[in-house]
Amino acid sequence: MQTDQTEESSRVRACARRACQECSRKKSKCDRALPSCSSCQKYRRVCNYERPDKTPLTRKYNTAPQVFTWDRDIMNSLESPPISGSFEWDERNGQPGGQKFVDGMGSLTSDVDGSGYLGVASGAALLRMTAGHKEHRSGTASPRASIIPFAITSLSALDGYIDDYFSLYHRSYPIIHEATFRAQFMEVIPRPSGNAWQVLLYVVAALGAWSTATQQADAHTGLFEAAKARFSIDLLETGNLVLVQALTLMSNYAQMGNKPNSSYNYYGLARRIAMGIGLHKEFSAWQLNPLVVEMRRRVWWCLYAFDVGSIITFSRPFDFPQTGVDVELPTNIHDIDLTTSTTQKPQPADETTLYSHLRAQCSFHMATCNIYERMISNSLPTAGEMTALDDISIGPWLKSLPHYFQPHATQPPKYAFCHATLQWRYRNLRILAYRPFLVRRAMSSSEWGQNQDNSEDLDSIDIAFERCLDASRESVELISSFWFNNSQTMMASWYGLYFLFQAVLIPIVCLRNNPRSDLAGAWRDQIHESIRVLESMTRLNPTASRCLRVVTSLTQAYISSEEEINGPTQESWQDQLTGLYPMMWPELGSDFAPLDRINIL
Repeated sequence: MQTDQTEESSRVRACARRACQECSRKKSKCDRALPSCSSCQKYRRVCNYERPDKTPLTRKYNTAPQVFTWDRDIMNSLESPPISGSFEWDERNGQPGGQKFVDGMGSLTSDVDGSGYLGVASGAALLRMTAGHKEHRSGTASPRASIIPFAITSLSALDGYIDDYFSLYHRSYPIIHEATFRAQFMEVIPRPSGNAWQVLLYVVAALGAWSTATQQADAHTGLFEAAKARFSIDLLETGNLVLVQALTLMSNYAQMGNKPNSSYNYYGLARRIAMGIGLHKEFSAWQLNPLVVEMRRRVWWCLYAFDVGSIITFSRPFDFPQTGVDVELPTNIHDIDLTTSTTQKPQPADETTLYSHLRAQCSFHMATCNIYERMISNSLPTAGEMTALDDISIGPWLKSLPHYFQPHATQPPKYAFCHATLQWRYRNLRILAYRPFLVRRAMSSSEWGQNQDNSEDLDSIDIAFERCLDASRESVELISSFWFNNSQTMMASWYGLYFLFQAVLIPIVCLRNNPRSDLAGAWRDQIHESIRVLESMTRLNPTASRCLRVVTSLTQAYISSEEEINGPTQESWQDQLTGLYPMMWPELGSDFAPLDRINIL
C-alpha cells in the first residue's frame, strides 16, 4: 500500500508531456512518470522520452485530427475505479465524515471521493475538465451545521412561513392543495392521522423560510430538522398521499441544502410509495371526486418534475418509469373552479394558472428524455444525431406550448419566476447536449473550423457549435435580466445560479482556447455579466461565492483588454484528451480525482 501511495505521489510531482518511446512503439498505455514510467519499470526496459521539437500550440494544430478518431481502445484505457474504491458519501450534519461540501447543483464538486457519482451532464464534469488546479476544487469542508435558531413552542410560529411557501415556491410546484392544507393547519377540517402530516407541515415551513429569504438566515435549517425529527422508519410501513408529498418536498429541500445524495434517496422512496398507491395510473372505474383525481395527478407530476430534474442535474441513469404510466397531466384550471363540492371536471382555462408551469415542465422532460438518454449512452453520439434529436424534440415542444406560456408571453408577476426558469431549463439541456462538440472544436485549433474530424459531418458540427454558443449567451442574458429586474430571493438565486454557472463555462472554455477570436469580445461580455450577477448573489447564497471564485480564477488572465492577452492555453491536446473523455462520457472512465490535478483548458 505504501509503495502504491509513493508511486501515485511521484506521478503527481513529475509527468512528461508525451508517452515514452517504448510505450509509443508498443502502443500501450503510459503514465508518463519521470524519470521512468511504470510500464518500463515493471518490464525493466530503458525508458526514454523524446524531447518536443515543436511548441505545444503547433503540436496541437498538427495532431488535432488524431484526437477525434474516438479510438475505443484509447478511451477504454482511461477506465479506473475511484481512489477510495467507491462513491460512498456521508451528508449528515454534525457527524464525523459528514462535513465535506457537496453542492446540490452538481456543479462545483470536483472531488469524486465522498461526493457520490456525478456524470456527463453535471456541471462538475466540465468544471473538472476546465479547472484542474487544487484551489479550484470545492470538495472542501462544509460550513458548520447551523444551530437551530429558535425553539418551536407553538404551531402558530409556523404561520408566516406557510404564507411564504404558498407565495413563491407553490407557484412553481403545486404539490399541495392550498385550501385543504390551510384548513387542516387551522383544524377547520381534521388533520390526517399519524406523523406524515407533521413531517409535511414542517418541511413546508422550511421551504417557505428558505425560498423567500432575501438575506442569509438559518430558520429553514431548524424547521427541516424538526421535520426529520418527526420522520421515523415506521412511516415507511405505510403508504398514503401525504407521505409522498412530504418525501418529495424533503427531497427537494435536501438538494437545495447541498445534500444531493440524500435527496436522491428521498426521491426513490417517494417514487416507490407513489407507485404503491397507484398514482401513476388513471382508474376510470373509480367514482372519485374530481378534486381527488386532480390532486393525485399533481402529486405524481410534481414528483416526476423534481426527480427527472435531479437525475439530469447529477447525470445519473434515467430510471423514472415510462412504461405502464398513463396518468394524465394536471388540468390547467384555477383553484377556485375546482373545490371539494365540484362534481364535474371544469374546462381548462385559456390563460396562465397555477398548473401551467408544471404541465410545461413535465411535457418538456417527456419530449426530451431521448436526448438525455443519448447523452449518457455507451455509444458516442455524433453532432448530426444530436441536432436531429433537438429538431424533433425541443423545437416541437416549444411550438406545442399554449399561447399564454410561450417564451415571449408576458406573465402575471406571481408566475414570472416559474416561466423564466422554464426558458433557462430548455437552453440548459441544449448546452449539455452540444457541449462535447464545442469543447472538441475548442481544442482542435486556435482557428475555428480547422482540423475537424473528417469522419463527421462538418455542417452538423457547425450547427452544434453555434447552438451551444447561442444557448449559453441567451441563458446569461435572460438570467441577468430576471435577477436585476425582479425580487432577489433565495429560490431565484438558487435556480439562477445553477443555470448561469453551467452557461458561463461555455464562453470560458472558448476564450481560454482562442482569446483572439472575432467572438472573444462577446465571450468577455458574457463572463463580465455573469460575474456581475454572481457578485450580487453572494450576499444571499454562499454557493455563489464559490462559483465566483472559480469563474474569476479561470478567466482573470483572459478578460482584460485584448492587447494584454497572451495566446491560447498551452496545454497539450493529449492532456486535454485525458480529461475530456471521462468528463464528457463517464462510462469510459469513472475516476475523476486524478483529473483534478490537471489544468485541462
